[in-house]
Amino acid sequence: MSAVTDKKAILDKLHQLPAMPLVVREVMSSFRNANVGSAIMARKIELDQGLSARVLRVANSSFYGLSREVGSIQDAVTVLGFDTVRSLVVSAGFTRAFPANGDELFDRHAYWMRSFKVASYTESLAQCLDGVRQLSFTSGLFYDVGQLVLSICIPEKFADILAQQKASGLNLIEVERSMLGFDHSEIGAEMAKRWNFPPEIEHAINFWRIPEHEPFEPLSGMVYVAVLLERGLKGDALIDNLSQKLRDRLRISWERIEPGMPQPDQLDAVAKLMLETQD
Repeated sequence: MSAVTDKKAILDKLHQLPAMPLVVREVMSSFRNANVGSAIMARKIELDQGLSARVLRVANSSFYGLSREVGSIQDAVTVLGFDTVRSLVVSAGFTRAFPANGDELFDRHAYWMRSFKVASYTESLAQCLDGVRQLSFTSGLFYDVGQLVLSICIPEKFADILAQQKASGLNLIEVERSMLGFDHSEIGAEMAKRWNFPPEIEHAINFWRIPEHEPFEPLSGMVYVAVLLERGLKGDALIDNLSQKLRDRLRISWERIEPGMPQPDQLDAVAKLMLETQD
């Protein structure tokens, strides 16, 4: 079977992914609709008690530092803003549909922890750099979603890929291209397209590893920086890992972003809170 046929077969299996609750799908669709009413959406979210509980648990965490506890989704929208609540709903919906596990080569718990932290860093960067804040968290959350898709659609083959990557020490993208003829970033971008995500998110999923890809999308560059932050780079070490072209395009410096960066222990705590299974 050719690589092209294999790729098509994987994409044809996207229907096997767990169905998102209707309200999560509506929230995702709202990224494309600037006129969506936050009050109406808040009431819809509140109808899903499990989803609401997850969102409120995170909203009331020390990460957001609220002066008072929020007791409803509408209250959370008022205090945190609709963009933040919308991002938390998408996070809660996906982590519930694809629950964490740590029993296989693809450690879904580690995947979600990493993704949530990259999402938070991307959002913080957008705020510091005047980026498109309303898409930044979701772009970071799904930056590596192709890995999740492969783990579900071709679990045995993907396990082989991960084993080969671990044994060889090669980059996962290299191993995927060698064994499949394509990589998880392409699969993730196609999933985003089929789920009607905005093109900026699709671009970030596909090209964050090569953030200077034309046409340039600031979100892709921010996700790239967020991944480096999640890996522990900061200060001059972080900035030195960026090309001069990317620095200029994002107008980024450590002095500009440092005050807005969340602390790693804060991110660990809030990511674990999001992954708690009780609803």
